[in-house]
Amino acid sequence: MNDQPFAMHLILKHQWLSFRRSPSFEKDLGVKIFLAVMGIFFLFYIVLAALSLDTVIQDFKGEMNSVNFINQFLLYYFLTELVIRYFMQTVPILDVAPYLHLPISKKLVASFLLIKSFFSPYNLLAPAIFVPIYYKIVLPELGLQSAITWLIFNLLLSLSLHFFNILFKKKFENNLIAWSLIILASAAHYVSFNYFNFQLFPLNQLLNHAMNTSFYVALPLALMISLIAICYRFFTSHLYTEDLADDKILSGEKFTSKFGDWEKKGLVNTLIIQELKLILRHKRSKSSLLISAIFLFYPLIILNRSGDDSSPMFMFMLVSVLLTGTFIMNYGQFLWSWNSNQMDFFLTKINPYTQWVESRYRLLLYSAIITGILAVPYLFFSTDMIWAIIAAAIYNMGINSMLIMRMSLWGPKAIDLNKGSMMNYQGVGAAQFLIGLPVVIGPMIIYGIFSGIWGAYIGILTIAIAGLIGIALRKIFFNAIAKKLQKDKYKLIYDLTI
Repeated sequence: MNDQPFAMHLILKHQWLSFRRSPSFEKDLGVKIFLAVMGIFFLFYIVLAALSLDTVIQDFKGEMNSVNFINQFLLYYFLTELVIRYFMQTVPILDVAPYLHLPISKKLVASFLLIKSFFSPYNLLAPAIFVPIYYKIVLPELGLQSAITWLIFNLLLSLSLHFFNILFKKKFENNLIAWSLIILASAAHYVSFNYFNFQLFPLNQLLNHAMNTSFYVALPLALMISLIAICYRFFTSHLYTEDLADDKILSGEKFTSKFGDWEKKGLVNTLIIQELKLILRHKRSKSSLLISAIFLFYPLIILNRSGDDSSPMFMFMLVSVLLTGTFIMNYGQFLWSWNSNQMDFFLTKINPYTQWVESRYRLLLYSAIITGILAVPYLFFSTDMIWAIIAAAIYNMGINSMLIMRMSLWGPKAIDLNKGSMMNYQGVGAAQFLIGLPVVIGPMIIYGIFSGIWGAYIGILTIAIAGLIGIALRKIFFNAIAKKLQKDKYKLIYDLTI
C-alpha cells in the first residue's frame, strides 16, 4: 500500500466498483451514455463553427488581420468559459472515509483528485475551439512557430481556468470579499475600456507579444503550475469534511457575528440576523445577493457619460427601479419558502406574527437603502440619475416591499436550501413569473402619467411620495399580512415542509 502507483490503481478500482455496485447502476450508466453522446454532438458543432469562423469574420474585421481580430475577443471568451465552468463543472470528489484507517497519505489522495479533475469534459471545450482556428486561420497567417505559440498560450490559459475554478469553488465560493473583488475587477475593466480606452486586462496585447516572442508562453504556464500547487496544498490540508465545513461557513459567521449586540435588542433584530445567517450559508439564497451585486453594474451597459442629452429620464427611472429592487424581487419572491421545514416553528412560537413580518420587511428595506447608497457613483452620468435612484429606493421600500411580501404568499412552494441554484427551479411557480410585472410596471405607469402632464421632475417626486405614503402605512400592511399568515397557518406548514 506504500507503493503510490499501486495505491492509485486501487483507488481507481474502488471508484469503479462503487459505481458498478450502485443500486442505480443501470440508470446512472444510461444517463452518462446519453450525456456523453450529447457532449460529442455539442463538440462536433463547436468544431464546425470554429472551422467556418474565417468566413464569418471577413465582413467585420476590416483592414485588421484575422488573428488580431480574434485576439481582441478572447478575454470575453475566457470569461464565458469561466462562467460555464463555475456553473456546470463539478469539483473532484472522493469518499475518503474508507481510507482513513489505511496507510494512504494525504498527498496521494490529493494527487488522485487533481489527476481525476483532468478528465473533465469541459477541458475539451478549448481544444475544440482553438485547434480548428489554429489550422484554418492562425497557421496560414503567422507561420508554424508563432501559430503553435498562440495555440499553446490559449490552451494553457484554459487549463489555468480549470484549476482556478476548482480552487474558487472549494475555498472562495462562500467568501463575500472574493466575490466583491471579482465583480469590482470586471466593472473596472468595463469602465476603463469603454470610457477611457484603457484595458485593465490586456490579454490581446499579451497574445500579440507571445506571437512575436515565445517566451511569453511562460506566463500562462507559470499561472497553471502555481494554481496546481495551490490546489494540491489545499487538498492536502483540507482533506477531511470538517476542515472544508469550517471554511465554508467562516466568512458568513464572521460577518453575522459582528451584529451580536444588535441581535440582543429585540425579537425583530434577532429574526433579521437569523435570516442573514440563512442567506450566507446556502447557495440558493446567496445567489440572490450575487445577482443583486452584479446588477449594480447593469446601468453601465445602457447608460453613457453624455447623460442628460442622450439618456431620457424614463430610462433613468426604469433602471433605478430595477437597480434598487433587484434583491427585493429575487429574494422576496421566495420570502416564505426560504424557511421551508421551519414554518411550524415560526407559526407556533412567534406571537404576534407582525414581528416576524416586520423583520422580513426590514430586510427588504435595508437592501433598497444599501443598493441606493452603492449606486451614488452614477452621479457621474447625470445628477438626474441620483434623483431617480432616491425616488425608486423610497418606492421600493414603501410599496414594492409590501407588494412582494403579499404576492409571495400566493401558493409558496418548499425549497431545499442544500441544493445549488444552477438549473434549480424548485419553488418556482406561476406566481414567481408574475411577481416582477407589477413591481416594475407599477412605478413606471405612475411616472409616465405624472411626467406626461407636469414633467419629469414631478413624475420622480410622485414616485417618492407614493413610497413615503407606503412607509407611513406600513403597520396596516403588517397586520394584513399577519392575518393572512394566521388564516393559512396550517396550509403553509404543510406546503412548506419537505
